[in-house]
Amino acid sequence: MIQSHIRVKEILACFYQHRKPNYLFSSSSHSYYEFTYVDAGKLYTVVDDKEYILHSSQCMVYYPNQKHRQYTNASSGCSCLTILFEMDIDTPDSLKNKIIFASQPLRIEMKRFINEIQLNTWLHQEMALILLQRILIQALWGQRSSKKESRELVTDDELEPILLYIENHMDKDISVEELCRIFSVSRSSLQSMFRNDLNLTPKQYIADVNMKRAKLLLQEHRYTISEIAYQLGYHSLYYFSRKFKAYFGISPSEYTKSLPQ
Repeated sequence: MIQSHIRVKEILACFYQHRKPNYLFSSSSHSYYEFTYVDAGKLYTVVDDKEYILHSSQCMVYYPNQKHRQYTNASSGCSCLTILFEMDIDTPDSLKNKIIFASQPLRIEMKRFINEIQLNTWLHQEMALILLQRILIQALWGQRSSKKESRELVTDDELEPILLYIENHMDKDISVEELCRIFSVSRSSLQSMFRNDLNLTPKQYIADVNMKRAKLLLQEHRYTISEIAYQLGYHSLYYFSRKFKAYFGISPSEYTKSLPQ
């Protein structure tokens, strides 16, 4: 007989928000679970008096009655997805106080979840409950040993510092060769790592982080488009605008005009 160890009973709320620099959510606790995923930027959180930093493509689960707060620093904000939900779980501490890297399967489930949660029929709501359960299973799966049989493939533990390096050096033109040199990994291993865990090439991932950061900076209304282009390592405003429009389907100036003041 097979029994489920994770049972999502109810989704209480779900929202995607942009947190500006110096954002502060004061310390609180509640009787339900909370899932937070950082899509872009950096989010600081204090859980049970210990500080954690959630970078882009990382997530965390807060447990019922667990005291926590969230904030951003003065230099940058973040974009994040938050899900509040009720759940029965037979593995009580498996996700507690852990930063989870969102691998490709987990991100695929989150994308499907967001699509379903926006459709207001009972069938789509049932699917959203199932997908949230799958998200949590993927998160639990990521806590297991990620050692792979082939020496040519790289583990998640080796991938994460590379992703953090990319995020923290978006002001320079990062090359694949540079990543290979800094992290002492072959080009083929690096390509395999990104494709297996993110379904992207290293160049595609760098471009993805770059454009998300650009959008985040535009939302903050703190810098001109030229200043943002320069911060992200673009020496040509025209080239930056062309890349932004190709990625989002709208130019930086058009996007800025569409934002609330």
